[in-house]
Parts: sequence; structure tokens; C-alpha cells
Amino acid sequence: MNVNPVSDSEVISDVLAGNSRAYAVLISRYQHMVFTLAVRMLGNRELAEETTQDVFVKVYNSLEKFRGESKFSTWLYRVAYHRILDASRRETRQTGDFISGGLDIRSLGTNESTWDCLMTKERRDILVSVLAQLSTEENSIISLYYLQEMSVKEISEIINLGQSAVKVRLFRAREHLRSLLEGTTQGALLKTYI
Repeated sequence: MNVNPVSDSEVISDVLAGNSRAYAVLISRYQHMVFTLAVRMLGNRELAEETTQDVFVKVYNSLEKFRGESKFSTWLYRVAYHRILDASRRETRQTGDFISGGLDIRSLGTNESTWDCLMTKERRDILVSVLAQLSTEENSIISLYYLQEMSVKEISEIINLGQSAVKVRLFRAREHLRSLLEGTTQGALLKTYI
């Protein structure tokens, strides 16, 4: 029996018509992706969980503002990106330091991505260490492009910048990442993937 899944727009229509329980479908579809982005940008699992919940509350309260000009997932990522940056800034102000929660990326249970397939345990540990040294903005653009496998156009819509500006920021983030990798033993091997 071939069952077509309900589209995001159908779920949104249900929620806006008063069926708040339908929102659980959207949470189920996108919670992992938002959480993964949050944990990679913030480097702190607890703060990422809080921020993910905050994102879904914000999206629920703003759902009537979604006009359908882009995919729902793109709009959701835009909201998530800005909420995560706000959380990072808030945490930086409170602690006076950039977040680095000793994140073990292997414990996230992320989907098998192209990047994950290429890395051994040692390379992954090196990469996690180096990503933590990037600024939040650099880390987010690297995460969106390589780990979430989004196009420059999608990233442009999410962070509200032109595509050429995204390409420049991505280039600069890659260069910074490469320079940080030069100081590692496996750096030359990892640099070929970036």
C-alpha cells in the first residue's frame, strides 16, 4: 500500500485551522536537523536542547507569518540560525567566553552523511577540536554547507545574505579552518575534504 506523506503545507494548514497537535509532525520531521545545527554551532548539548525547544516555540507562534515563498525547512532554518546566534551571544555575555562544552560529536546520533563516512575516529576528533576554534558564524556556515549539505542559495535564504556574500564567507571560513588544520597531525588529509 503506497501512502503519501502529508506535505509540510498541509500540516501548517491544519495547525493554523486550530489543530495544534498536527504541529508534532513538523517537530518530528525537523527536530533532529535543528538540534544538530544548534549543537554544532553552540558546542554545548544542554544549551542546544534548550535552543531547539525555543526555536520550535518561536516557529509555532510565528507560523501564520510563513508565506510559503520558500520551503518550510528553509524558513525554519532561518529562524533557527538567528535563535542559535542569539543563544551564543547571550552565553558569551554571561560567561565571557565562547561556548565549548566538550562536545563529543559521536554521541549525537546524526544521520550518516557524506562527511561522516569519510572520517575515522581520529580525524573526527581533530575536526571537532578545530571547529570549536571557529567563530559561531564560521562554524554555522561550515555546518550548513558541509554537514547539513545545503546549497549556497539555501544558506543565502537562511542567513539573509546575497549568494556572493555567502560564497565569500564560506571561502573565508574554509581558509580559517584550513589554517587551523595545518597545526594538526592529520590536517593535510582533512584539508583535502574542505
